[in-house]
Amino acid sequence: MESFHNEPVRGVIGNFGLLAHTGLETVQSMVAGRAALPPIHHLTGIRPTGAEPGAVSWEMPVTDWLHDRYGVIWGGVYAFFSDAVVGTALLTGLPPGKVVTTSELTLSYLRLATPDVGRLIGHGKTLHLGNTLGLSEARIVDGRGRLLAFASTRCVVIDVPGATDVPVIPPGDPIIEPPDPYLRPVPGSLNVWHEHAKYSPAEVFDKQWKTGELDVGPVTRMTGHTAVEMGDGTYTILWPASPWFSAGMPAMYGGAISWALDTAVEGAIFSTLEAGEFNASIDLQVRFFRPPMLDGRPLIVRGEVQHRGRRVRVATAEMIDADGRLVATATGSAMLISDGVDHLLAGGAAHELTPD
Repeated sequence: MESFHNEPVRGVIGNFGLLAHTGLETVQSMVAGRAALPPIHHLTGIRPTGAEPGAVSWEMPVTDWLHDRYGVIWGGVYAFFSDAVVGTALLTGLPPGKVVTTSELTLSYLRLATPDVGRLIGHGKTLHLGNTLGLSEARIVDGRGRLLAFASTRCVVIDVPGATDVPVIPPGDPIIEPPDPYLRPVPGSLNVWHEHAKYSPAEVFDKQWKTGELDVGPVTRMTGHTAVEMGDGTYTILWPASPWFSAGMPAMYGGAISWALDTAVEGAIFSTLEAGEFNASIDLQVRFFRPPMLDGRPLIVRGEVQHRGRRVRVATAEMIDADGRLVATATGSAMLISDGVDHLLAGGAAHELTPD
């Protein structure tokens, strides 16, 4: 499968000169274009748009790359976006030489984003910032102000010594050809639900990952992950420890870890469905234990269903690094839609998730 993660990375990893400035000055430099943006910006278009003490705003375009083969955005995309919003809200209150790392991220998904949404807008706010721990929240809305998701986090404040005399790396000349990944045309077709609805989840898995008869969808190409196993209530993927998943540091961005875990959770729940059924993400809670280095070695992400309700199903997932160490765990749930994607997409963009 062709993937952006086989290309040289764009953006700056290790702009350590920013550590000589306060966290607020750092975010404001990124907003104003005085500091180079990290690889996750060039991959997805995510970027900060405003910063003041204790509050930030971010945006990310809802391109076709974020959709699965049915034209639906899964909750992992919200998780990817939210982690930047809640983390930088806390960063705006830190002195030079300090950063935050995510310890826990919790999300509730309220509306399903479709291509008509145009962009995700995140408003983050600090709730508490101490010497060692911080709490913050974020509201994710669309361009019309409708609430799509709500996130909260607990972060750990850490010292990053040195590098105070290193200059800040400014933005370089943009690369026009080829464009950044999120700006490129999407191969294949979206909204192919009716082609897939006649198959069971096991048949869909085989036709996507074994025979190649069915397309894996643009979001899979965006993330570069590979599904390697599906059982009755289980799902395993390999997620690349790619430098494209850097938010500026040599370790994987917490939002990318959350995206991977959500993928395994929803894949495990999908494996329990009947042909023609669909599952829509409701929530996700992630606990982080250690940051995986972006060395290119695949991370193993396993999901397993824990509860099989008639309307809502719950699964857990874990991420293991290439050395066998636990990186993060997650619990998530999904609502079952018996009449397929057409029900979810009825009524246009940002359809509200409701069991009725």
